[in-house]
Amino acid sequence: MTIATMSVLTEKDIDKVHEASLRILADVGVKVESTAVRKTLKDAGARLNEEKEFVYLDESMVDRSIESAPKKVRICSRGGRDFVIPGEGVQIISTDGQPPAVFDAETGEKRASTLQDLKEMMILADALPEVGYIWPTVIANDMPTDRSSFYEFLTAIAYSSKHIQHGACSVEEANFQIDVCSAILGSKEKLKERPIFSDVSTPISPLRYDAGEADAIGVLARAGVPVVHLSMAIAGVVTPASVAGSLAIINAENLFGMTISQTASEGAPSIYSSFSGVMDLKSGVFLCGTPEGILMDSAAIQMAKRYGVPTCAGGPSNAARSLSSEAAAEGALTTMASLLAGADMMVGLGGVDRAGMISKEKMVMDCEAWRWLLRVREGIQINDSTLGVDAIARQGPGGSFLSDIHTAKHLRKEFMIPQVTAYHAKRIPDRGEDELLTYAKARVKELLATHKPPLFDAETASKVGQVAEKYGILLKDGSQIFEHA
Repeated sequence: MTIATMSVLTEKDIDKVHEASLRILADVGVKVESTAVRKTLKDAGARLNEEKEFVYLDESMVDRSIESAPKKVRICSRGGRDFVIPGEGVQIISTDGQPPAVFDAETGEKRASTLQDLKEMMILADALPEVGYIWPTVIANDMPTDRSSFYEFLTAIAYSSKHIQHGACSVEEANFQIDVCSAILGSKEKLKERPIFSDVSTPISPLRYDAGEADAIGVLARAGVPVVHLSMAIAGVVTPASVAGSLAIINAENLFGMTISQTASEGAPSIYSSFSGVMDLKSGVFLCGTPEGILMDSAAIQMAKRYGVPTCAGGPSNAARSLSSEAAAEGALTTMASLLAGADMMVGLGGVDRAGMISKEKMVMDCEAWRWLLRVREGIQINDSTLGVDAIARQGPGGSFLSDIHTAKHLRKEFMIPQVTAYHAKRIPDRGEDELLTYAKARVKELLATHKPPLFDAETASKVGQVAEKYGILLKDGSQIFEHA
């Protein structure tokens, strides 16, 4: 039996937010910089102000989009580990994605990330069973700036067998991703049947879409690729200085994104999402891991459930600038909130400093916390076997259950034995040492040394290589950026 989920809105609250979002979409509008998308929306019934590039949606158009959006979405992978969301007991989490820096635990320094860092993190994420799907973790700063996102996508899917979730800022980038994955699976039809990647589409809050990202949504929708419509409210700056006002924009942006998808291709897989927070108006710093951010994301999950669509939310968000207790505390609280609120997908393993850098060691520690939280979510199984009255009778007062058959039967199912923890050290502790970090460092080295990434076979590598050559995603010497088996 699983534990109950968390609610932060009443049914009346949900209705009020929905009504406010409808007023925003009908009266305030959304700026769409793509001529093609504006035309598609107009043909579907939207009103336009062409001079301002504003699009207005009435309630009936929004209702049609909600109705046509699939209530379940397939999250597949080239390795065969597939999920359907929402699904009973299915909640999956990914790495954090695409900051320009890594945290070097050996030196304690932050440095610019490279393509090699990305390869290593993809191998590590592939090795960690808790990672359900993967965001390419860092920017490859040593690759061409205007194409680095292409390199990151190709590296991620070449060095991990798990579902890849990325982003497409143009029609060309969306087509590149579709072509790569179609080459892996054999055809675009097979990709539509088993989407091994999904993309995140983020409007520029408040209420604006640039041309490239808006156009890419349509390409992805027609290809059957799931699109995560991600709103990133920053309360007090790009959304009102209130949780409720920010939520109204989060919801309006999600409904609008869903409408772009559904008008491009009815039935296109869409996922509702919010990774939001507040601005520290004293310093101008965006804060992660705050109570208000938790409330916004948790409320957004409830709004998505009102519409019956899958959800994605933040995971271990934090504003810590190092692997400190702040990172642990904020990360645990934000992840637990998203889990209990019922998010289908979560993001953030390994993220530090407001998602501004990634740490391999924190990825390992976050996975341990995720295992802990999943065990809590499972709750307590109450039945004749688990109650163990027969075992209690066998042992009686003063007995020991170490050798009882009941222990052998239930031990592995009942106990989540910690893997990353200080007690593993077989020596007198150094009170000035962070033993958890020491163990995490050792675990990272072990996994990178022993895990064999699921490389493409020669035939698949050849097909994917042709796509890479077509788009110019090669190393400076003209060679491929990935190896093959």
